[in-house]
Amino acid sequence: MNAPIPTPALQALAAARSRLAECAERSTSAHSAQTKLLVRKSESEAAAALAIADHKAGTISEEVAALRRASSLQDAADLSALIQQGAAHLSKVDQEFAQAQAHATGAERDAAREEDSIAVSVLDLQIKHLEANFLAAMGERYRLHIKMNGNRGGQSTFGFYAPSQAMSELIKRNQPPQA
Repeated sequence: MNAPIPTPALQALAAARSRLAECAERSTSAHSAQTKLLVRKSESEAAAALAIADHKAGTISEEVAALRRASSLQDAADLSALIQQGAAHLSKVDQEFAQAQAHATGAERDAAREEDSIAVSVLDLQIKHLEANFLAAMGERYRLHIKMNGNRGGQSTFGFYAPSQAMSELIKRNQPPQA
């Protein structure tokens, strides 16, 4: 089986799809990391609230509760700063992903257009070949008609050939046949 020839549009499409996959992987990774930070921040905030609840329940002293709460709130504040930084990174990653998607869509359109162009070229050659064969066969058929019938009927193919309606419409009116 022959492998497809890597045309410029197919090469561009492969590169665009590769870039899209890379961007998707980066986006997934960045969103996962951001989600983990958000979860950790929520856990820190919950730990700060739990320290107060434990003190009110009498299970820990006021000093221990204050230390736990302060530590948890500091963790939450540090995580908030990381989340803020991550948001800018996420925006950039998401923008790169959107650009890669748009580029891949354009590359797919270009590859389809190139494929259609190649098919048109092949069909044009096939039509010229068929037309040449048809005309050669009509010339030979006319020669045999004259040989068998003499010159009766004049210089016309009318005596032995009548084109189909679709062929007549194509030749007389340039109306394409129904595909």
